[in-house]
Amino acid sequence: MRTVYYFLIGIILFYIDTVIGLVIPMHFGKIDIIFVPHLTLMYIIIMTVYRDFGVAIILASFFGIMTDLYFGSIYGLYMFGYIIFVVIVDKFFKIFYRDYSILFLIVLLSTVLLEIYVAIIYGIIGFIQFNFIEFILFRIVPTLILNFILLIILFPIIIKFTEKAKNTIDSKT
Repeated sequence: MRTVYYFLIGIILFYIDTVIGLVIPMHFGKIDIIFVPHLTLMYIIIMTVYRDFGVAIILASFFGIMTDLYFGSIYGLYMFGYIIFVVIVDKFFKIFYRDYSILFLIVLLSTVLLEIYVAIIYGIIGFIQFNFIEFILFRIVPTLILNFILLIILFPIIIKFTEKAKNTIDSKT
């Protein structure tokens, strides 16, 4: 019953994602610089590393569906993306040591790969037309910078939460 905290934290981060996404678009003349926060994905990946695989899959499915319904025009896109990243990160961290620097790298790489994954799917379907260089310069790089800053802020909070909640949430009482 106490595992509801996992969902509450995720929902809060989902809405912070939404607010940040609405607050910080930048326009310089005809150039749009797009910052896309991925706090929910970061949270799911951190939970994949520090919690059980089953918990991470449930979180990925739930928040993927929630993201698809709220933002997406293709239902299932974010859900499958989140699930794929959870599976890959789970397999990756079974092999490697759970070092913070590697985790930071994996989280940031996952955010970039999610952006590329979404752009490729939208491009295949014909929803968007994009120039790859402009995509890298005006979407990937700003998104990477924003998510790096958000990860530095979010990571200690999530680690403290998981350590504190480890005894109260995951234990049988």
